[in-house]
Amino acid sequence: MRYSSWSLSFVLACAVSPIVAYARSQEAPPKPGPEVKKLAVMVGRFTNEGELKAGMMTPNSPAMKVSGTDECKWTADGFGLICTYTWDVGSTKFSETAIIYYDAISQKYQFHGVTNTGETADQTGTVSGDTWTWPGKGVLDGKVFYTRFVMKFVSNDSYDYSEEWGDSENSMKLAMTGKDTRAAITKPATSKPAN
Repeated sequence: MRYSSWSLSFVLACAVSPIVAYARSQEAPPKPGPEVKKLAVMVGRFTNEGELKAGMMTPNSPAMKVSGTDECKWTADGFGLICTYTWDVGSTKFSETAIIYYDAISQKYQFHGVTNTGETADQTGTVSGDTWTWPGKGVLDGKVFYTRFVMKFVSNDSYDYSEEWGDSENSMKLAMTGKDTRAAITKPATSKPAN
């Protein structure tokens, strides 16, 4: 019986596949690259003090103080962060859980969050020096809105932030400003992903 070259190639491929799979299983697992390690500046517990601008809750709402905590921890063997945010605006309490990671295909950072009001948010981040910029979109009650969150690290342990909101990318207005300061319990800021 005569085998075609295609059949022979198929048989050889089947025989070699388990060997290649075994060899790969003996390699060291991948480690986070330098882009992922930049997320270390966000790891820890921060206190948040800020201000929600007038007219941002309802058309005639006054400016309101914002306070709360932000906490991020490494997850997925150091390839991403899982973050929880809580903040009080007037008498209203908000909370959010998010995952943040570096996407090697787009070469940008990704943020995906959900709040206790049912709002979802997807933002794509870039970093330049000490400034992180996160434009994106959110959905609340079936309505899409646009956001831009900017974090400027003024030290290893604090950053100033601003957030804009709008019905379109061109209609965003400054909605909130403030400062996050790392709690002493989570210092130093030289957190590294697990190896």
